[in-house]
Amino acid sequence: MPIRNWINTFGQAKSRDLNSDLDRGYEAALLIQSLELEYYGDRPIRPDLELSVPTSVQATVLRKFRAALNICRTSLDHLETIRGQLDTQELRQLQLIEAVVSRYSPRRTASAPTMSREPDPLPRSFLGVLDSVRRQLDPTAEATLVAGFRRRRDSTLISLKVLLLLILVPLLIQQTSRTYLISPMVDRFAPDLPFLSYPKTQLEEEAVEKLRVFKAEIEFDALLKGKAIPSQEELQQALSTKAEELKEEADSASTHAIKNVLSDLAALMAFVMVCLFSREELRVLRGFFDEAVYGLSDSAKAFAIILFTDIFVGFHSPEGWTVLLDGIANHFGFPARENFILLFIATFPVILATIFKYWIFRYLNRVSPSSVATLRGMNGGG
Repeated sequence: MPIRNWINTFGQAKSRDLNSDLDRGYEAALLIQSLELEYYGDRPIRPDLELSVPTSVQATVLRKFRAALNICRTSLDHLETIRGQLDTQELRQLQLIEAVVSRYSPRRTASAPTMSREPDPLPRSFLGVLDSVRRQLDPTAEATLVAGFRRRRDSTLISLKVLLLLILVPLLIQQTSRTYLISPMVDRFAPDLPFLSYPKTQLEEEAVEKLRVFKAEIEFDALLKGKAIPSQEELQQALSTKAEELKEEADSASTHAIKNVLSDLAALMAFVMVCLFSREELRVLRGFFDEAVYGLSDSAKAFAIILFTDIFVGFHSPEGWTVLLDGIANHFGFPARENFILLFIATFPVILATIFKYWIFRYLNRVSPSSVATLRGMNGGG
């Protein structure tokens, strides 16, 4: 019964609506910030300002801005009443929404032409302390705190559940389909259907090399034992037997690669189906990961970023990419071409590093500027 109770909690519309409002408002706030940075020099958007872009582009920008601002205001109205239920990461998202909405509030818009604004009667930090005391003395504060704890617990359970589904379902589908469906079908129809076997050019080259080594081993073994080198007929018979074994190995390797491709496709389809049927749970999972990542200290964030970049785009990454590409090629039965591997290593890590730096500049620099400063310090100020 308790398991059924918390499973039923997953489907409660209230929690999902809260996550949906927060996600929509947060994405809208990020969109407004990106428009400010790209078109207005990181300043507030002004509809009366003429941009150095075509009129149609400016109209599109203003339309996106108005729609995103309406979403932010609507989300903020829904979220203000349940602020006490939000965790640390969700509070950061809510504060970003509040900052964007306050930036374009009617009172502030009216005073936008002036370069200064009227100072607050009391410091904002003092007002924040008073608001915190007021919330703690609220008679419903305890109920709100318990509701927030339960919602975070349910979010954690949902995240773990969908994470296990994303891992276990494709893995089980891959193994079961390969063992009970794909392998028997490929073994049955591969001799009759040519497209169920790869061209064996590389496999034939490997077989020829193995046959040459086998011939040298026979002669070397005879010389070590002091025996006469086998005659041409004996040597031809031994090589013929070995060639038949190598041919069977090549056929088996070819069908093995086909089985890998088909089973991987089945696992991919299973993964896509889980994603389609768990879209709401995936939104919760994304929030769970956001909270886990942004809950780290600035040093831990910088350490994780440096570790990731050094592994995939650092000085030692070519060796790792070479091993990875060789493994993928062997898994799918493709020849590991050295020219392709060198071209991949020369381009993809560079593109990945550029995308990562752009993400740091456009997103992380806004969300956690202290982490960026720590990252620069740990990288030697570069």
